[in-house]
Amino acid sequence: MKVVLLSLFLLITTLRMNAQYGEVGVLMGVSNYLGDLVPPQEYFLGTSFALGATYQYNFTDRISVRGNLIWGQIRGDDRNSSYDSGRRQRNLSFHSHILEFSALAQVNILPFHPQRNFKPITPFVFAGIGVFHFNPTTVYKSTKHYLQPLGTEGQGMEGYGPKYSLVEVAIPFGCGIKFCVSKRFNFTFEFGLRKTFTDYLDDVSGDYVPLDELRNGNGLLAANLSNRSYDESGNQIEKAYTPRGSSGKDWYTFMGVSVTYSLHKYIYFEKKKKRKRTTPKKKNSGKWM
Repeated sequence: MKVVLLSLFLLITTLRMNAQYGEVGVLMGVSNYLGDLVPPQEYFLGTSFALGATYQYNFTDRISVRGNLIWGQIRGDDRNSSYDSGRRQRNLSFHSHILEFSALAQVNILPFHPQRNFKPITPFVFAGIGVFHFNPTTVYKSTKHYLQPLGTEGQGMEGYGPKYSLVEVAIPFGCGIKFCVSKRFNFTFEFGLRKTFTDYLDDVSGDYVPLDELRNGNGLLAANLSNRSYDESGNQIEKAYTPRGSSGKDWYTFMGVSVTYSLHKYIYFEKKKKRKRTTPKKKNSGKWM
């Protein structure tokens, strides 16, 4: 026990000695989604604008921690897919805002000395944990509808699961490159993936529920938005118990740039060596002996 406490004390002391500065900044870029409505081969079709804020604390020239608050958008539309895939006939679409807070550990591949020795650039990798809020919507007859309360796959009905949560956990990880542009300002480009633990970012996951059962249980609107496949006469095509989506978890990504401002003017990871002051020799007083 004494060894553990001593080790923690030495670690904290070392970090305090090496801890030099924090940074605050803004992020701007694009967010994307990977799931049932935008498969990997059509990744860029879901590109949307994103922005955020960040705070980073640098323990050493290689190790940092940071917190991000990011707002972004994700979207998908079967109408953008090819006819051969069968997704255009499914005719589903969604849009959702994403609000994410994440805590990340960052490791610089090269030592990053913004001033001392002037090593102003390094690639880096990062990983951490995040919590995010989402709320998928779609447009039907020129009106926007929130999908989660409707239970389009029978959620909330007897014999089906509960409605999915709109707050979930994600595992962010990725890489980037960082360099300083002045004494105070740093510029970063990064790309990060978010592994989620939900398959409902797009409100699509399992099988089609029988239309009559869904109408009776969750209402007419839930049935209409659950199955938007129509025949030539404009009637819904019954697809009960056939796959509406896949069971794999959804992903989303953030790619962009950030500009951070160093909170301390002088940034040194190594202590300056004190110059030895030489005392001037006393001149001869010039007095006669």
